[in-house]
Amino acid sequence: MKLQQKTSPLKDLQFSTKTFYVIEQIIAHMLIPLIILLLIFRSRKEPAHLKNLKHRIGFGPVGQKGAIWVYAASLGETRAVSPLIYRLRSEGFKVLLTHQSPAGLAEGARIFGLDSGVTQCYVPLDFFWAVRIFLQRSKPLALVVMEIEIWPAMLIETARKGVLVTMANGNLLDRSTDKKDYLRRRLNNLYQIFNHIFTRTDEYRSRYLSIGVKPENVSVVGELKFDQLIDPAQLNLSKKLHSKLIGAQRILMIASSVRAEERLLLPMVVRLISADPGLRVVWVPRSPQRFRAVEDALTAKGVTVQKRSSMGSLIDGTPTNAQVLLGDSIGEMNVYYPLADLVFVGASLVDHGGHNVVEPMALGKPIVMGPSIYGVAFAASPAAIDGALEILPDAKALETRITALMLNSGSLAQMSAAATNFINNKAGAADKTCMGIKALLTLSLKDHF
Repeated sequence: MKLQQKTSPLKDLQFSTKTFYVIEQIIAHMLIPLIILLLIFRSRKEPAHLKNLKHRIGFGPVGQKGAIWVYAASLGETRAVSPLIYRLRSEGFKVLLTHQSPAGLAEGARIFGLDSGVTQCYVPLDFFWAVRIFLQRSKPLALVVMEIEIWPAMLIETARKGVLVTMANGNLLDRSTDKKDYLRRRLNNLYQIFNHIFTRTDEYRSRYLSIGVKPENVSVVGELKFDQLIDPAQLNLSKKLHSKLIGAQRILMIASSVRAEERLLLPMVVRLISADPGLRVVWVPRSPQRFRAVEDALTAKGVTVQKRSSMGSLIDGTPTNAQVLLGDSIGEMNVYYPLADLVFVGASLVDHGGHNVVEPMALGKPIVMGPSIYGVAFAASPAAIDGALEILPDAKALETRITALMLNSGSLAQMSAAATNFINNKAGAADKTCMGIKALLTLSLKDHF
């Protein structure tokens, strides 16, 4: 991986993109009342949205100056970037970890709460003045943006300060390269700002090149999620939780379901449970806003439901013979996955592209999905070829296959072994990305002397 340092990324921006930035900022400021209302609306279900509001205007904690600023918007991105942060810390870098969502902030605290070298806060809103305040207070060595987050003020104002701007786990989707979409073209031009983009596969690299990123500024390093560490404490908690599930001979997990597909999953789960008294289902909706809705829908169908939140620490908890365990907690996916004999990964029965398939495979879990996998095809497609994962064309085929697999321990064991082998052969992206960032920083320092 041969890296080159760009002298002035902003010079690559077209005049039309700079004009777009000015117009975008004017519109963004006009929408401030709407943004406030949106925060209030979200706080009705997640009160944490209205906490630490000073972070949103650049006054969050920043720790020591000269840290590497990492932007991981959500819980999933925070978990995905964790192996890279571990590697950066092992190289002696301080890290300033910022988030968009309360769930991301909470997950970062869970993972790095005992590390004084990692400071956390919400990312400032994408207003030029808020980002400038944040940059003035933090003076970062570099910015690392996770996956696909493109915010004009964040990128342009950071580059104006002469700060190294990189992207980790680059995840440019094929449909995001549509050159007929005016807004998308303007946003895609912002990729010219990145000093370097570390992406997953050659296919992703080709997408960046197709929108004008220079070949020397994109490297294929693999997928960071393949390097994630599993917290032993969560595995121990999973064992305790399993011991509380009375009569669980077989366990199906529905992971990260989305609202649009829950109408298909609900009758399927009812039929599966009715046909197999020894089956238990662990259902973990993608969004906390869906916890109550899924519970109510199952209860209305006569299904007995036990909420994880009502089971406390599990040390002295009462066992349950409920047919469905509702995973209504945040940051415990690696508590739920080990329970499962088979995992259905959601956002795949409808056109949402699928959710994280790497985490369950890292725990050796067989996976079934619906047909929509464009968001995770980089892992799902080769995993399917290797036999770790099966992609079904519709809900009916999915139900038929789940029924067959749950009664075939031999097939599940083969898929489990394939999943473990698949993950073991894909590790290394965190180390390559860390070394790449370190090399870019070295080049940047040389340019200043």
